[in-house]
Amino acid sequence: MKVMMWSDFVCPFCYIGGAHLEQAMADLDFGKEIEIEYKSYLLNPNAQYDPNKTYTETLATDKGMPVVQAKQMFERVIEMGQAAGLNIDFDKAKYAATQDAHRVFQYAKEVNKGVEFFERFYQAHFTEGENISDGETIVRLAIELELDENKVRSILASDAYEEVFHQDIQQAQMTGVQGVPFFVIDNKYAVSGAQPVELFKQALTQAWTERTED
Repeated sequence: MKVMMWSDFVCPFCYIGGAHLEQAMADLDFGKEIEIEYKSYLLNPNAQYDPNKTYTETLATDKGMPVVQAKQMFERVIEMGQAAGLNIDFDKAKYAATQDAHRVFQYAKEVNKGVEFFERFYQAHFTEGENISDGETIVRLAIELELDENKVRSILASDAYEEVFHQDIQQAQMTGVQGVPFFVIDNKYAVSGAQPVELFKQALTQAWTERTED
């Protein structure tokens, strides 16, 4: 059974939602029979890293909210992350564009490393304060995942995988995705947002039961 998950590397609720999904899978007898397929999505196509602004300041400007309000919002997200076993550090995180990382992700997916790629880039962004819009950073992280360095550099130096990257986004629009994370379980059930582990367990169990009864 497959779960498709539309996400962006800089989406904290995607990071948390993905962790909840994996916990639900680990708690189910049939969890190892479930495959997660990540799909590209752009939270902010116009995002750019500004070294002169903190993550909080940049987001506050983009959303038109006071910095204090943005900090309060981040505090809630950090608490959600901790409950999911994740270390989210907005003081270190760098607000970044993700288009290039998504194109390299599409290559990683081709060689069955899509999930590992997404999880590594979540951690790099939210925990380690890496600038994932930087080409050399993308190359270094890709090498960690044992992706071919020359291939990655050739992707970054061209428009390779641009089409398949945008196909994911078009598919999201056709599926009715309004925001991420967005999950489609066995092409039948949609789950939107960083839902609790129990909700994922219920949805996965229902889809699995119907599949095995067919």
